[in-house]
Amino acid sequence: MSVTNIAQHLTALGYDISRQEIIAVPEIAVEYLSHRYGAARCFVIGDHSLDTCFTQYGHQVTHEEAPVDAVVIGLSRWANFGEIDIARRLVEAGAEPVALNRDPTCPDGAVLRIGAGPVVAALESVISRPVTLVGKPSAEFFDAALRRTGFRPEETIMLGDSIKVDIIGAAGAGLRTIL
Repeated sequence: MSVTNIAQHLTALGYDISRQEIIAVPEIAVEYLSHRYGAARCFVIGDHSLDTCFTQYGHQVTHEEAPVDAVVIGLSRWANFGEIDIARRLVEAGAEPVALNRDPTCPDGAVLRIGAGPVVAALESVISRPVTLVGKPSAEFFDAALRRTGFRPEETIMLGDSIKVDIIGAAGAGLRTIL
């Protein structure tokens, strides 16, 4: 879900919040890649909104087997072994594997769906280097979010839908949490 969609959803729920007040994992990933590579070329396993976010910030996105700086894994409803195999070969050729999260599941209305975690685990099982986690629950994610906002941890609330990923990660960084 894009930051704009998150803002619209929260506004519909009655929260007085603007797009600028929301920190989403794809934007932290974009910043990470920008610091590492400038305008990165990325093989992305994820939904279309992830492609849009990356290209909006100047990165090139491909779904083809071509030289890339990074293999990025986000939430994908349609990830498959063909994509994971391409990702494996790209990592073997030198691309950095980057995961937005390791969530095993993801709520979708009343349904609990498979998250990015199983795709990350599948890739990790066939490569010889660790996947860089730029999203929750990594301390780097919360540090980046606090830097962007200029807030201190005790002034910040993490609104999340996963105890294991959102709430425990945020609490570990000193943030207040809402599940």
